[in-house]
Amino acid sequence: MKKKRMIWTYGTVVLPLDIGKQARYLQNGVLKVTEKVLRVLEQAEDYIKFETERFCYCIEYHIAEENAAAMAA
Repeated sequence: MKKKRMIWTYGTVVLPLDIGKQARYLQNGVLKVTEKVLRVLEQAEDYIKFETERFCYCIEYHIAEENAAAMAA
């Protein structure tokens, strides 16, 4: 089994993450979109860890639930 690269970053995450859909987060004013989320590994008050086909992400964040619609558009 090939190990996946881990991406550690900081941003504003659009929650909730949906399995099978791309994750979206805002980092330094730039909207970033990942591959489809395979599974959420861990979620805490200030970070989330999830896995895509090629990467594992750990994103320290500010929650953007109220602004999710604006960022997703």
